[in-house]
Order: sequence, then C-alpha cells, then structure tokens
Amino acid sequence: MAFNAEFLPVELNGETYGVDTTMYRRTTVPVSRQQRDNSKEPGENTLDTTGAWVRSQTDWSYGAGQLYLDKEDSDRRRFYSSQGIDVWTKGQISLLNTTEDTASSLTLGTEDLIIKRFVTTTGVEYIYLVSDTNVFYSSNDGTAWVTLTGSNNITDISSDGTYVYLAQTGANVPRKYTLGDNATDHGFGTLTPDLLQIVAGRVIGAEDNDIYELDAAGAKASSSLDYSLPLTSSKWTSITAASNGIYATANTDNTGSIYYIGVNSSDGTLNAPTLAASLPRNETINEIMAYGGLLGLATSTGFRLALINQESTSGLTLGPAIDTGGEAFCLEADGKFMWFGCDNAQVYRANLSLFTEVLVPAYAADLQMSGTVAANDKVVSLVRLNNDNDPKLFLAINKASGAGVCYREDYSGDKVASGELIAGECTWSTVVPKLLRSGVIDLDRSQYERAKTAYRTTTGYTASTPYTLGAATTDPVGKIRLVATNGAQTSAAIPNTTGTLQTGVPETFTFSDGVNTAISYDLKVQLERGSADPTTTPICHDWQLTAVAVPRRIDEIILPLIFRRDVLTSRGSGKPRPALLVKETFENLRTLMENGAAISYKEGKRTDNVTIERLEMTPERLSDDGSWWEGTLMVRLLTVPS
Repeated sequence: MAFNAEFLPVELNGETYGVDTTMYRRTTVPVSRQQRDNSKEPGENTLDTTGAWVRSQTDWSYGAGQLYLDKEDSDRRRFYSSQGIDVWTKGQISLLNTTEDTASSLTLGTEDLIIKRFVTTTGVEYIYLVSDTNVFYSSNDGTAWVTLTGSNNITDISSDGTYVYLAQTGANVPRKYTLGDNATDHGFGTLTPDLLQIVAGRVIGAEDNDIYELDAAGAKASSSLDYSLPLTSSKWTSITAASNGIYATANTDNTGSIYYIGVNSSDGTLNAPTLAASLPRNETINEIMAYGGLLGLATSTGFRLALINQESTSGLTLGPAIDTGGEAFCLEADGKFMWFGCDNAQVYRANLSLFTEVLVPAYAADLQMSGTVAANDKVVSLVRLNNDNDPKLFLAINKASGAGVCYREDYSGDKVASGELIAGECTWSTVVPKLLRSGVIDLDRSQYERAKTAYRTTTGYTASTPYTLGAATTDPVGKIRLVATNGAQTSAAIPNTTGTLQTGVPETFTFSDGVNTAISYDLKVQLERGSADPTTTPICHDWQLTAVAVPRRIDEIILPLIFRRDVLTSRGSGKPRPALLVKETFENLRTLMENGAAISYKEGKRTDNVTIERLEMTPERLSDDGSWWEGTLMVRLLTVPS
C-alpha cells in the first residue's frame, strides 16, 4: 500500500479507528429527486423540483369551506373563506358590490322584519317591507315608500298578484289590501292564522300546531286540508310549493320536520300532511324554499339542501349542513343561485349548478350590511328584485340593539372598499419545512394593457395595424396584496408598503420575526378598490407562490477504516491497536447495520449520530490468526437529523 501522509483518528460507537484520508468523503445528500409528469398536459409537476416549488390558483368558483389548499384530496378551485370578494366568475376574483340603507327615511321597529317581492297581474314590481304594525311598500326599488299603518304586529305577508294578505298576532283576523294600494282594508275571514302563504294557487294558513286551506272568503276550504299536529307545543314555521305538491315545516320538541301535502286526484282537495323528512335532534327550521327539484332549508345549524323524490314517495334526501355562518334565518333564489341570511348582517350565496359533495353546493360569503356590524345583527329576510333585468338583493336586518334596518345592493354599482380571500393552508404536500420565496399575481388584461385597434373595424384598420395584447402602461385599478402567515402566526405581505403588486412581477416575502421557514403557510389575497372610481375593482386572474424545501439535512460519510493489527498516525497521535480483532469488529459493525441502530460518530471535535448503511471490505492480507482479512473497510454512514 502506498504511504499515506496522514491517518485521521475517528471514533465509531465508542471504538477508535484510523482512516485512509485519501478515500474519505463527506457529502450532503440532495433533498430533491428526479421526477416525471404523467399528466396529459404539462403542469406544476413538470417543473424541476431542484429549484423553487410552485403553488398557484386560477379558479375559485367551487367556493369556500376548504381548509387545506393542496392536500391530495383538495380541490384547487376552492378556498377557505372570503369577505367582500366575488368568486362566481370562473377564472377570476374581484370585489362585490357594497350595500346602502334603503329605508333610512322609515321608522322601523324591533320585531322581525319581513321583506317580499310581489308582481301585479300587469307586471308591475313591488317591494313590501313589514315592521311591527306597519307595512311599507315601494314601486321604485325602495327609493320612495308608501306606509300602510296597522294596530297589531304583522307576522306574515303574501300576495296573489291582485291582493296583499297580512297575518297578525293574537286573535286578529288577516288584513287584505289591493296590491300597490293602502286605501281599503278588505278584511279576510274570521280565522286568526299567524302564518299565511299563497302557494300553488292556494291560500294556506297555520296557527301554532294547526294548518289548513282557506277559500276565497278566508274560511276553511270544504273537505280539504285541516290538520293538527298531535303535540300542541308544535308550531308550523314555513310553507312552499314544489312541482309535485306543497311542503310545510314544523318544529316539535326543538326539532324540525318537513311534511308533504299532496293533492287528491279525484276532487283536487289537499291531503293531510305526511312526514317527508326530519332534521337531527335539536335542529329547528326557520324557513324552507322549493327551487328546481330541491328544497333549501334555513335552520338553526345553518343551510341545507334536500333532494325531492318526485316520482313516488315525495320523500326527501337531506344533505349536510353548511354551518360556516352559523344559524340561517331566511332564503332567496334566482337563476342558479340561492342566498341564505345569517348572523353578523352577512349573506351567503350557494351555486346550485356546482356541487363539492352530494347535496353540498359551492358557496361563499356574499353581501353584508355596510357600516358597523355587530354580533346578533341578523339577516332575517331576503328578496331579490328584477330591477329592469339588473337584479339587486335586499337585506332586512334585525339589529342586536335598536330598530331594524333594510339595506339593498348598491344601485350605482359601487364596490366594497376592500375584501380578502383566505386561500387556505398551503403545505406543498409535505411536512418538510419550506422557505417561502416569492409571490406573483396576474391581473385581467383590460386593466393594464395599452390601447389597441379592434380587429376589422370599418375605419382606420390596415394590414400593418398591430393587434397585440399590450404591456402594462398603467397601474391596476385599486390594489392587490398577498399576505402569508408562518407557523409563528407572523404575517408578511407583498408589497410590504401601501403599494400594489404589479401583474407578472414577483416580490419576496420578509417576515419581521425572522422565522423564515415553516411547515405550512396560510395565504390571503387582499383587494382594494381605487379611490377615483368606486364602481371599479381590481380583477385578479391568478396568484402563484414559490417556496424552497429546507428539510433537516443528512450527510453521507464514506469512512475507510484501517483494519490492521497495529494502527498509529504518522504524527504519533492516536494510539496503537495491537492485535485488532478484525473479524469480531466487522461482525459488531454488521450487527449495528442490520439493527439500524443510531450510534455515535466522532471526527476531530465534531460529533454526529449516524446509522451504518453499507459495509465493503477491501482485503490486503489474511490476519495472523487466520480468522479474517486485514485491509480497508469502507463504511457508509448516514447522519441522523437532530
């Protein structure tokens, strides 16, 4: 063997060895491996993982309620929650409209408000607002109101397109007025229902546990629906008409039930109610609405959908409750959407054309009362007006203290001042710590590209006229920020000033607490409208984050141990090892390897815990006792992360 200028003494599992330094190696094991993307189209998996790892989002239309953005079963079209953000245009987010007080000129009471839309037989659209003993109505979308004054609190309101029917508290018969007129109270029968609805061309009344059909004079219809629930403590709460019949809800012993009321095929009278579904114990029903083969339920838990079995039993299949907003008090539907009103003066919107689970529609927070909002400011009634084919939503709100209010979606199209969307927790699909590097957004091109000539205009277009997507020449409308929160609950925003992200330009996150690595990050996208025009909103098409994995590193150590009878460094350091028992030593090391034992390894002044991963013997001669070889034993060690 050639002379080696230095033998470095090391200690492995308490035993000292000499090493051949010409063959010694210590290397940090790479954390990334080669990968291939087997998908039909190139995507994030195509990117080289030796650089930054990418996470992005380009669609939010499948709604809220997803905590983890990028787990294996996550849907990248969903997010955790939002406020003031419109997510319903596929491939973009922007700001929602704000709301305005449409009843500031009215003196409203503290009882539950009711707001309804009625249309006359000639097509005139009215909005009716009930508050305590008074009814206010408007034919110009709540801009001006007419008052209809009464002496008893009103508990329900309905219309047949010609008349308006008002149910009252106590032993008081309903009132009847011509729709759009407050001149004459025509009166309506001698019964005293507190629930009065016109559904499927019939007048249905309910009082406590009794439900019945009324004729045109307000008396019980002959030989038709007249039914009492067995328990007098039961109370009917809501009635709706579906394509297969009528559904009504009642609460008994603090639990809600849904009943089906069919039509007698022989004489057209209404049958007695039959139970169609019951809610879980201690969940009550506030309102029900039939819409497109589904029932929407506003309950004490939240919002539910139920599927109507229209072919045979008319029974219902109940879906899970969406309880994000807590108790739901009221419902409204239009087009493919259904809205439900909740606490904190907040309305949520569900898209009945997109479902994330069976009978769980895509949903997100929608309009909210502008101004100061308090807990227990409850949206108790909703209505959506056509407004000359520009529909607007109206919110009747019981305030936590003081008189109620009525707000409507802003008619001038003003946007909320700001909004945010919490994308959720981003882990990059591993619990390995990550260093968050940068973020970037992409704006709608209409908000930043330079002007261009429209294709094939009648004048001013020639073959040489460019038709290209322009580069950014102006700041985007309003401001957009990305905010990331690390494991120490410290947030970093880009940009970190009052500016806004420029489209396609990445910026770096800097955390003030110095905690620059985390297993996961929570991401928010914040939008702020421009100050010049309150009707404009920044439109974000996508965001992207890049991170670098920073796992606890492992070193690979190639350790060439000198297996000889006597070992001494050339400088006289270390100590002789006369008559080294090479076979026994090899067997001991091999046992440690097979057991996967973590052992101590020292070289110089450095100490590591290691495992033995491989042994390779290069012999030079047989030992004196003939038991085994002498030579060089190559030991592959891997450090154990501390």
